[in-house]
Amino acid sequence: MVNLARMIPNLKCRPWLVALFLPLAACQSTREFPAPGSHWKNAQGQLQYTTPKNSIIGETLLSGNGLHDFQLDFVTGPGVPLMRLSETGNVARAEGVFAGATGHWQGDPKHAHGRLGNWVALREIFAALEARIDAPCAALHSPEGSARPWTAQLTQSPGQPQRIRIDFPKTRERFTFVLMR
Repeated sequence: MVNLARMIPNLKCRPWLVALFLPLAACQSTREFPAPGSHWKNAQGQLQYTTPKNSIIGETLLSGNGLHDFQLDFVTGPGVPLMRLSETGNVARAEGVFAGATGHWQGDPKHAHGRLGNWVALREIFAALEARIDAPCAALHSPEGSARPWTAQLTQSPGQPQRIRIDFPKTRERFTFVLMR
């Protein structure tokens, strides 16, 4: 919620401003995202996120419902949130260290800025990988002409964690997941 008292000095002296800005404050509310249900697919494990300058490993929890709903939590250390990503339909919300300078972002996934766009693209990639879930090994590529080209490699064997490596060559980012399903 927008703090109007901070934005407008002497707000008490200008009640007409409250009437002007109140509808705008209501537009700033965040959208409710669905909680994972019994029909969602869940996986937990570790994620190594690598950029040209950094590499960090943490715990991750993934939940998804096809291409429509997706949630990712990525934490390190004693619960330090690096990224909490929620997507439903054409709205995405990102919170945490990797969500940008402000620590949060919400909007149309197609308009996610900078490296955040690669995080938001994970929903599409995991939905594509889900179709190959029974294969011991699978290699996928982004659709031809994609604004954010990617490659994904799935490796799995019975009784072993699933390994998924996703590369974004334009930004030289890599997401390496080791997941238990």
